[in-house]
Amino acid sequence: MKKLLLLSFVVLSATCFSQPYNNSWIDYSKTYYKFKIGSTGLYRITQPALAAIALSNTPAEQFQLWRNGEQVRLYTSSPTGPLPSSGYIEFWGLMNDGKKDTKLYRNPDYQLSDHWSLETDTSAYFLTVNSSSPNLRFTNAANNVAGNALPAEPYFMNTLGTYYKNVINPGYAVLVGLYVYSSSYDIGEGYTSPDVFPGAGLTSQVDGLNLYPTGPPATFKITAAGNASNNRNIRVKLFNTVVVDESMPYFSYLKKQVNNIPLSDFTSPDNFVVNVTNTSAILTDRIVVSSLEINYPSKFNFNNKKSFYFELPATATGNYLVIDNFNYGATAPVLLDLNTGRRYTGDISTAGKVKIVLPPSADPLRKFILVNGNHFTSDILIISIL
Repeated sequence: MKKLLLLSFVVLSATCFSQPYNNSWIDYSKTYYKFKIGSTGLYRITQPALAAIALSNTPAEQFQLWRNGEQVRLYTSSPTGPLPSSGYIEFWGLMNDGKKDTKLYRNPDYQLSDHWSLETDTSAYFLTVNSSSPNLRFTNAANNVAGNALPAEPYFMNTLGTYYKNVINPGYAVLVGLYVYSSSYDIGEGYTSPDVFPGAGLTSQVDGLNLYPTGPPATFKITAAGNASNNRNIRVKLFNTVVVDESMPYFSYLKKQVNNIPLSDFTSPDNFVVNVTNTSAILTDRIVVSSLEINYPSKFNFNNKKSFYFELPATATGNYLVIDNFNYGATAPVLLDLNTGRRYTGDISTAGKVKIVLPPSADPLRKFILVNGNHFTSDILIISIL
């Protein structure tokens, strides 16, 4: 069910003065309408919302959207000319993450994970009108399933993870009778798991794996940090196999990637289980975990979701995708190619399956989002101009 998101737009006028950093994208001859997004999903700005800020007669091809200094690709219900009363601008909106927080740390590597921002989960977007150059767009592309001669792809490399947000770990400290913490953004500072004490491990189970059992080996990643002035090892078991057993003393940190994990280690095709233990002899010792992540071969089973992100490697022949268990309702879903801006309408002629044919591509990492055609996170309704 769609919801209305009431957002306040802020006009940045041409009289604004240049700021010293991160503003090279701003054209001070233009007006920018600011709105905020707090969750990732598909969003629409409807024609009535545009009319409320006197943009109803703006040609659709002239709209331009920005986030974090980068232009955002749009889809407009009409490619050119003013949008009709039922028209809209559509885009894939992202909540704020910790990528910009990296610059706050004494050493960028001290940030354990950029999945969550310490500042806010809300992203600022800026809508403007640009008639002087082409603007980024999603454009409809043919999905020629009837003429396809390619075999269906058996798997794709999927990434699933646990990104802890239980507590804000204060990071590096010195023991001077009590712990005095660094006032800088320092080692291990950020969102993490609760403290993990000796004798009480941390267990994470991620479901919906859909393992393709004869694919290539998996890769496992962990980020963690010590949280007390003691010696210890951090030990990690993936299912029944120890994949990490390393020293992580005092307030040091660990960013570990384990390659070539055999699929025979997976005791279940449907979930993966990770257990983290603290081996210190000091029972009050503490460590924290920021993230656990697995990259593995997955069947094209999308777990009844209404939107699904996935990646594919380069191909000289193209791809034929047959996707099971995607919640598209009664309307054909849409596949967004984030690299090229192509927009494919899925073939749902076979009940319960979405079929898509993709052309050859030399891009080493192609990024896609499959979305339910009628499921968007919210309409953006402009209610005031400040």
